[in-house]
Amino acid sequence: MAMPGQLMFARRLGPTARLTIWLLIGLSCVVVDVRYHALDGLRSGFSLLLQPVREVMRVPTSVAAELTGFFTRHRLLQKERDALLVERAQLQLGVNRAAELVRENAELRALLQLQARPGQKVVHAALLYQGHDWFAQRLTLDQGSGAGLRTGLPVVDADGLVGQVTRVYPGSSEVTLVSNTEQLTPVFVERTGQRGLAAGSGHGQMELRYMPSQTDLRPGDRLLTSGIDRVYPAGIPVATINRVSRSQSSPYLRVDCLPLAGLDRSRGVLVLIAAPQVTAR
Repeated sequence: MAMPGQLMFARRLGPTARLTIWLLIGLSCVVVDVRYHALDGLRSGFSLLLQPVREVMRVPTSVAAELTGFFTRHRLLQKERDALLVERAQLQLGVNRAAELVRENAELRALLQLQARPGQKVVHAALLYQGHDWFAQRLTLDQGSGAGLRTGLPVVDADGLVGQVTRVYPGSSEVTLVSNTEQLTPVFVERTGQRGLAAGSGHGQMELRYMPSQTDLRPGDRLLTSGIDRVYPAGIPVATINRVSRSQSSPYLRVDCLPLAGLDRSRGVLVLIAAPQVTAR
């Protein structure tokens, strides 16, 4: 039964009618908004309400862009670092090469200051290589018989006596250093004039032999070639006295010396060649 005030045969609107009504309402809203801008306030309110939603939706895109930029910048920085490391290595090579040229230039200047004595000429030679057995105390030079070298010639550098030519080949020669145990060099003490015999003791060192215990010798005294053997010209620096020891059981001093020449570092040397003497008729 119908309640009081309720229509008994009321009919609901159909879908078509409802659609038509909503279309008319929408069309009216569009006309009013376009003509009178009546919905601007409502649109602004919805925009404010949806702003946090838009920010949240933009977060993944911003994070992805930031990560992409980070990895891109990281790769660029790695490439720049690698390029800088290569450039640094090249600059270091240049610095090392310049230092090597300065050292070589200084060594050549020192050699050029050695004046040839009357009746003597010099041949400039460079070190080819050091012997495979350093204990043998021998060097190989890049000059040989083609440059007039022969066995027995003295070899010097800017600081002193290096050794003696012991083998000669057409394009190279072998030098036995003064520190070789088989080498004996007549010398005299520059300070006192005392003559003696300097012998190689191996390992780049020498000793002054057969010096009586009362001989005046001091550490720091220089030994020069005496020239009495007619092999080495007189006055070539040979070694400096490093230590003087006295023994109760021996009448001789033990005198340890250090060669003045750069036996393990010289790369340019001079070979002294005595010019043949001309006999007068």
